[in-house]
Amino acid sequence: MRHRAALYAHLLAAVRNPHDAEDLLQEVSMEAARSAERFTSGTNFPAWVREIARRRILELLRDRGRSPAALDAIDLAAAALDDEPDDLRRDALLHCLEEMPPTSRRILDLRYRENLDVGRIAAAVGRTIQATYAILKRARIVLRDCAERTLGAES
Repeated sequence: MRHRAALYAHLLAAVRNPHDAEDLLQEVSMEAARSAERFTSGTNFPAWVREIARRRILELLRDRGRSPAALDAIDLAAAALDDEPDDLRRDALLHCLEEMPPTSRRILDLRYRENLDVGRIAAAVGRTIQATYAILKRARIVLRDCAERTLGAES
């Protein structure tokens, strides 16, 4: 229960729909409870639960014919923040998103909030598909690195 808010945020970032995120949260919580004997005490609980969530997210995305590419950025950011309290994580990610260039923020928004494919995003922002993929990749890396720096500075 202590990690519920972080898990919900992770799920919401992946599926971009509050109802789907809540359904997945319930499914992941039930699976984690059923599988509790497989968790090794003293290891990284958030990462263990996130792996359960990852499998559920992939199932949902596959069922809906959507690409799982969003999980890369989300997993990178979540892994960078595993040891931080939920409020610090959220604040760091929000800060980092605000600091991103407008084009990167727009492309991230179109990809992960609007669930557009890269071809449609490229057309919307007037870039080539290759350039759009490159911007997405850089934005994911920048987001992860910024979150690490922000949390390191707050320590």
